[in-house]
Amino acid sequence: MRVAVVQWGRTGAGPLFAQELAQALQEDGCDVVVSYSLDAEVADRFVTLDVPAFPIRTYRDKRGAVLGLPRLLWAALRLDRFLRRHRIDVVVIAMEQLWQGVVAPVFRFGGRRSLLCVHDATMHPGDFSRLEHLLRRAERRVADGAIAFSAPVATALTSRGEFRADRVHETVHAAYRVDADRAVVRSTYREGVPVVGCFGRLSAYKGLGLGVEAITELRRRGIRVRLRVVGSGTDDALDLLRHEDDELENRWVGQEEIAQVVGGFDIALLPYTEASQSGVLAYAMALGVPSVVTPVGGLAEQAIASGSGIVATAVTSTALADALEEILADANRYQALSAAGVLAAAGPFSWARVAADVRVAAASVVSTGR
Repeated sequence: MRVAVVQWGRTGAGPLFAQELAQALQEDGCDVVVSYSLDAEVADRFVTLDVPAFPIRTYRDKRGAVLGLPRLLWAALRLDRFLRRHRIDVVVIAMEQLWQGVVAPVFRFGGRRSLLCVHDATMHPGDFSRLEHLLRRAERRVADGAIAFSAPVATALTSRGEFRADRVHETVHAAYRVDADRAVVRSTYREGVPVVGCFGRLSAYKGLGLGVEAITELRRRGIRVRLRVVGSGTDDALDLLRHEDDELENRWVGQEEIAQVVGGFDIALLPYTEASQSGVLAYAMALGVPSVVTPVGGLAEQAIASGSGIVATAVTSTALADALEEILADANRYQALSAAGVLAAAGPFSWARVAADVRVAAASVVSTGR
């Protein structure tokens, strides 16, 4: 099967997810081509795939996105020629993106089929943009099928009428590949004060305030931990980080640093108030870092299925503190969670698993059409 993997984001999870997926499909025996942003943080990783590529210069802000539209339309015509030349059967859009919504019909020119990877059924609270919402709808309306990475997202896509149930294909959010020397089973947290870490974009739905309250509760119980928060944002909860054992790095973290940052945690804390699934959890399991998550969206599904984390009984600081204490008080449980994460990353949550599922979905849209 001849597959094109497309994702035009510059930063964040989109480009990395696309590169990982393209590599996995290539390893699974597909003839793969890629289209990516020349400005992507991981652009060099697409080059090392050594497959036919259609790189595109994108934009750095919303003003650039609008001013660059004439250039985009010319690029869309060249992209169609590129896909025709390589006789692409299916275009897999690895993650939604603004410009992709503008040119979405191009993905289906010449009888090609398209699969859209939908990571979030709706935009996160605080992230809503009317223009981006409309262009996401355009991408979804054109696609022949969707790939969802958790049951809640799959259910939402069908219940909202965006895709028929037989056009939604489920898989898992694969654990990101890390160096072999980092993918190790931890027998317990390291000597000294254990580090509980929160990583990622600091947005309101990430529940940092809830996490700080959980750590405060632990400290009231006489359990000493360091709370390390790493990521960029302006969440009001940052003002709560006043304890001598609180550490804050409010900055953008490049892709090449993420494994080091998350690997520096003893426990990954995901106190989200809303979520579909989590790339942070995907990193944590690969690195053997046990996690504690709230019972929202696909987080519980991801933590339970991988065996790499504990799901709090409620979205409260007390429930999170209880779950953290459970791990900290039981070295055997800690090691079991770490081992389960490493095993899941190599098996049921591997990119090989995702590539196999995507191939099945691609074959389905090729055989049935719209």
